[in-house]
Amino acid sequence: MFFLNASPHRLRQVVCPLLVVGFLALLAGSHGLAVTPPGEGSLEADLLPACLIGLTWEQTPGYALVVEKASQTLSVYEWNRGFTRKHRFPCSTGEVSGKKERVGDRKTPDGVYFFTRAFDKRDLGPIYGNRAFVTDYPNFLDKKQSRDGHDIWLHGTNKPLKPRDSNGCVVMENRDIDLVAQYIQLNRTPIIIKEDVHMVPKAVCLAQYKDLTQFLSDWKQAFTSGDKAAFMARYETPGPATEALWRTWDEIRPAWKEAQLSVDMKLRNMAFARGNPCVVVLFEQAFELDNQVMGVGTMKLFLEQDKGPWKIVGEEYQTETSGSEGPHPMAASLARLDRLRRDFKTVAELITEWVDAWRTKDIERYRACYADDFYAQKMNLHAWIRHKASLNKMYKTIEVSIEDLEISEEQDRSTATFVQRYSSNRLDSVGIKRLSLRRVDGLWKIYRETWHKI
Repeated sequence: MFFLNASPHRLRQVVCPLLVVGFLALLAGSHGLAVTPPGEGSLEADLLPACLIGLTWEQTPGYALVVEKASQTLSVYEWNRGFTRKHRFPCSTGEVSGKKERVGDRKTPDGVYFFTRAFDKRDLGPIYGNRAFVTDYPNFLDKKQSRDGHDIWLHGTNKPLKPRDSNGCVVMENRDIDLVAQYIQLNRTPIIIKEDVHMVPKAVCLAQYKDLTQFLSDWKQAFTSGDKAAFMARYETPGPATEALWRTWDEIRPAWKEAQLSVDMKLRNMAFARGNPCVVVLFEQAFELDNQVMGVGTMKLFLEQDKGPWKIVGEEYQTETSGSEGPHPMAASLARLDRLRRDFKTVAELITEWVDAWRTKDIERYRACYADDFYAQKMNLHAWIRHKASLNKMYKTIEVSIEDLEISEEQDRSTATFVQRYSSNRLDSVGIKRLSLRRVDGLWKIYRETWHKI
């Protein structure tokens, strides 16, 4: 009815763009060309894959990859307060259709995954082309449903690309994966693999995004406030590890409360994506006690909603240290913070003073943190302070934060190692800082300093 009632001019506006997109899709299938998204105002402009929910990254834009096995395509979606499709490429998935179930079934899994490792051409055999990215299949859901197998990669190929021609990996032409590589960050960029991608209005994805961010905010607030009932209520079935975590928290929290120390749980660089039937949320997690920040790890939560509130049905960490043995990573991080508070209080206080003096450009307070025999980067203390004073004049603003502070102490010597994040109006850097300290008249002072970029 729409076309029957449309004017010739309106017909040209609607039909011509569709013909162009269709023609580009045919070219992509035969020549591996990237198909860019339709322009604003097209029939597809207000639709998104239902599997895409949102990203909350400190630096935007962020990206997500969507593989549709039915059409043998991989799409790159850019997030900047909402998703838009940036590229679409042909790809090849498993020779056998269906969800991967076991080793050697030549199927590609369905679900939400993240990349854990990357390899360049020099590290690969010819079958993998120019580069490869390793996914975290099998994840919690796969293991729960007794799916096994491993080494599901996104990689290139030196052979002509054919549909459904892999052993289970997602394969792209070399020139295409070289382009896609710039959008991938390890343990952060999701790749969502579906048999058929269902499209929904953008407003649907946005509503879920807001709902899930509120859930996470309530989850962390329940923990930091010590509301065990509210925290446990957000799990479908709290497991032994969660109970053990809370026992550790119950031991530590009273002393922090008595000392009137503020604690916060930081959730950074979050990715939300829907598999079936779960939503997977990945984020970098850390605890902050006053000015000390301690990383926990990159956490994944698996959430379901069945005619009621969201529930956590599973959780896991991307890092290898988070196995079934040993304390919960959150408990380990809290214990490390408590040790800083108890055993290394005076050293931690000096580091806090040093950071604050640097950040506020208070050169006298900054100078007072150093021993007279300080030496670093071929500068003695006088030259070091003169150098820092000149930088203070050059930079309008300076922001410095430290994370994962580790302190070792032996008699009158101490070493502080941490991740240092530095930002000014001219320079941003992240690196590992190491401060060597010694007691001078009963007070800790810095006498050596090293830093290397990460």
